[in-house]
Amino acid sequence: MSGRILLLGASGFIGSEIAQALATDGHQITGLTRDPAAALRAQAGISWRQCDLRSMTRSEDWHALLDGSTVIINASGTLQTGLRDDVVRVQEAAILALIEAAKTAGARQFVQISAAGAELQSASPFMATKARADAALAQSGILHAILRPGLVIGRNAFGGTELIRATAGLPLVHLVVSGTGSIQCVGMADLIDAVHKVVASPAKWRGTHDLVARDGLPLEQIVEHHRRWLGHREPRFRLSLPVGLLRPVSLLADGLGWLGWRSPLRSNAVAALISGVAGDADATARLLAREPLDLERALGQLGPAGKADRWHSRLALAYPLGLASLVLLWLGSGILGLTRTATASALLVEDGMAQGLADLLVLGGSLADLAIGLGLCWRPLLGKALLGGLVLAGAYLASSLAYGADLWLDPLAPLLKVLPVMALTLFCLAMKDER
Repeated sequence: MSGRILLLGASGFIGSEIAQALATDGHQITGLTRDPAAALRAQAGISWRQCDLRSMTRSEDWHALLDGSTVIINASGTLQTGLRDDVVRVQEAAILALIEAAKTAGARQFVQISAAGAELQSASPFMATKARADAALAQSGILHAILRPGLVIGRNAFGGTELIRATAGLPLVHLVVSGTGSIQCVGMADLIDAVHKVVASPAKWRGTHDLVARDGLPLEQIVEHHRRWLGHREPRFRLSLPVGLLRPVSLLADGLGWLGWRSPLRSNAVAALISGVAGDADATARLLAREPLDLERALGQLGPAGKADRWHSRLALAYPLGLASLVLLWLGSGILGLTRTATASALLVEDGMAQGLADLLVLGGSLADLAIGLGLCWRPLLGKALLGGLVLAGAYLASSLAYGADLWLDPLAPLLKVLPVMALTLFCLAMKDER
């Protein structure tokens, strides 16, 4: 039976797959996203509406969006609180408000995509807020299904799955993080099959259902499966690291979260690696009416890995390294210009520029360099900062034709080195989108 479905998180890793599957079945999908224009370019055929769940914490906030929807599916979520995210508002307050609004809106079903291991007493804010939303839905009286997937394996990758692919793509080195827990995965095909079933028969499948493969695997084996699927060569060296070494990295990643960066190495993700992911595979088998796919078959369902998959696994780590090098370049250039203004302006004066103008250009250029470097650190300004870097680098090259042309023939090639910097900037521009 087709109907009108309100889908939260419709442009996300899981939500985009649900949207595509249900739209193909003939359902009318109203997808909520922060950026409807970008979502429409990526996925036509969906009615996109702008929505930031952080501001949807009262039941009345939902009335207009709920009008006419017969099914609500919540596939939204955020790993950790930061500049652009608030775990409590997104995963708990907004969903509790939606549940209250749904009671009077005439929706016949509410499907909650939760997480395996989500418990009220969990120390993880991600898990605890999921659990509180689950509990509120279960007690609401609304016909509902709560699906609790393990680590979801799909064609796309985001968060933990992106980290796994990046680790699988490491050249030469097989990185093993010891001390992590066993992880039960679930194929995206199984999750979509489960959504089909609960939407088609809401009364039959009312309640809570874990979605996990039969066997839990250590992180090392999950990475090995992905390496084989990607078709990368077997590494020559094995490097084993204790999971405790990830804690300082996670603290840095948490700090970057307040600059707008959503690293898969934030503390909530590391905590999940340590504790593992576990669920009831028998419940999954009952819902699917078959055995859930194991990891090898879940990857097989995606089809053979292509060049884009292999590139992504290798470039996922190269991208942050490239950005970090650009930050160091622009900040270092700006600091050196401010601390050695006389030396820098003397080079311009030697080529015929007036002293006052030389000092002004060195000072202005140094401040511009610092602005670009700081803009690269602030995630919302990333695109503009990268474009600014391109323009400024081009301006430096153009001005060198009038002042400092001899630097093109300098044995250390200071101007020629600007060209690969511009190429690296273009590379980062091409990869700046998160999804």
